[in-house]
Amino acid sequence: MGCYLYVRSGDGRDQISNGDLTERVDLTLVHCWFEFIDPENVWKRESYGRQMVSISNSDTRESSDPQDWPEQLAVRIAWCYYVLGMTQQEIATRVGVNRTRVIRLLAEARRRGVVSISINSKLTENVELAEALAERFKLDLAEVTLAYTEDEDDLSGLVGAAACEPVLRRLKNGMTIGLGWGVTLKAFAQAMPETPMRDVSVVPLLGSLTRRSSIAAFEATTELAGKLRAECLYLPGPIVCDTEEGRDILFKQPLLQEIYKRALNSELAIVSVGGLNSATIRRVDFVNDADFASVRAAGAIGNFLGYYIGSEAEVIDHPVNRRVIGLHPREFIKIRQRIMISGGENKVAALSAILERGLVTGLVTDQKTARALLEQAAGR
Repeated sequence: MGCYLYVRSGDGRDQISNGDLTERVDLTLVHCWFEFIDPENVWKRESYGRQMVSISNSDTRESSDPQDWPEQLAVRIAWCYYVLGMTQQEIATRVGVNRTRVIRLLAEARRRGVVSISINSKLTENVELAEALAERFKLDLAEVTLAYTEDEDDLSGLVGAAACEPVLRRLKNGMTIGLGWGVTLKAFAQAMPETPMRDVSVVPLLGSLTRRSSIAAFEATTELAGKLRAECLYLPGPIVCDTEEGRDILFKQPLLQEIYKRALNSELAIVSVGGLNSATIRRVDFVNDADFASVRAAGAIGNFLGYYIGSEAEVIDHPVNRRVIGLHPREFIKIRQRIMISGGENKVAALSAILERGLVTGLVTDQKTARALLEQAAGR
């Protein structure tokens, strides 16, 4: 990575290599800037992004009195800080002022336009989309990642991995984490770095028992608990029971009630959502073809916490939903921090409904899904 300083004064433009970056440069230049460029990929620098810092004489100074606005000193300090990479304390020692004044003059230089910073990167749109999502849906957390694939499972992996860092910022010792189920959350748990915690518990938000070992490929509780060195709990029942009566009998069992209450008391819940056709619950045959056709006809647009939801994220009044073992959305919403990790075109309708209803406080998704959510919100 090379550093090149470009100086423009009058009609001329000179390039000074990083080896010549010294204070010999006149600090009263009309305009100067520098770029960080990979010398082996000069022509590709736009795709990697570029940071630009401009330091110029202000045309709108409030006063020409150096006592009121010591521009020469401010430019020198800005040069040392932004171009030479010196610390504020090093600058204070160099120019003979205290660190507080260095901080104040750096801030004033930015305010007056003497220093301007621009960031040109393909990641900038992610930040803009995240801010727009947070504002539109009143979210405490919004993260948007690039999507390099149209494959549903690959996208789940990318979004799941992108959620690790924002989730890590919210973990603390002694907390209980409620976790959903599915491909995206499994990818999230697998991507989570080893982060030993103290007195942390991970509890599922929906049933843990299955009739086939292959379904363990979508169970994320064990994986996440292992990464955090946490206690791992299981909700002893299937996600969808065979009958409503069977569900009611299981739900009354003391052990299930104990774990269910632990889930209700989670301080942080991490969930995903399934599109109507792609929900993991459908892929593993928890719901047969006849039931699926019936719940689709009833207006289902996706699956959330094991329950089929309608266009306003309401749990549809359908026999399938009365056989589910898991936190009902009306109970789920009582958990203080509720992070949704999900992306994909076929999940936009369900995600939009969940966000509009305020069922989650945070969202991690991909760029394309973020755009679609904001477009749909604008059309409401």
